[in-house]
Amino acid sequence: MEIKNYYDILGISVKASDDEITAAKNVLAKKYHPDANIKDGIDTTEQMQEILEAYAVLSDPVKRAEYDRAISGRKPVLQTYDLKNTEAQEEESGFLVYWKASGKLYDIIAESDDILRQKNAAGRLTELAVQALPYIILLREAQIPERYWLPDIMNWLLFTWFKNRNYTTSYLLSLYDEHTRKDIPMTAGLKLKNRSRKYEHSVKRLMKY
Repeated sequence: MEIKNYYDILGISVKASDDEITAAKNVLAKKYHPDANIKDGIDTTEQMQEILEAYAVLSDPVKRAEYDRAISGRKPVLQTYDLKNTEAQEEESGFLVYWKASGKLYDIIAESDDILRQKNAAGRLTELAVQALPYIILLREAQIPERYWLPDIMNWLLFTWFKNRNYTTSYLLSLYDEHTRKDIPMTAGLKLKNRSRKYEHSVKRLMKY
């Protein structure tokens, strides 16, 4: 039976301190707690269980020592989630760059939706369209279709990528499609799909300005 890589799950180095282990767990738990995601039709129970399982082992000195001995024959894990140098990593890490871009784009789209019905708002919408364009180009050049740009979906993709940074973007998208078919109830899946379509419409609407 293959041993899970708890360091990869938390996105930390094998040399991570106790504080770094706790901080990584807290960051991931905040994003992937089931209660925070189920309303959007995404079940993150399995991911949360893995996070807590990894933390339970790595936060216990005795269990961690036993675990380290068990994986000692494997290739050493490189630093994957440096909490002290997040900004530097965001500039060089694969899917994290796209996730960050999608988050900034979402903020822009949310503002554009809020002011769309205001009078004399065309000027501000034009400014927002200019701000959004680089992120849209980046995501399209990465061959990530618009239907995946919703933050809830990008969060799932990022978490999966954190577990294996060798995954290509196209493979991540295929994993998400499989996840929606197998793991998301039909009603919740339809709601998520509708939200994604509305978001796509908002993006296209803004770019008309």
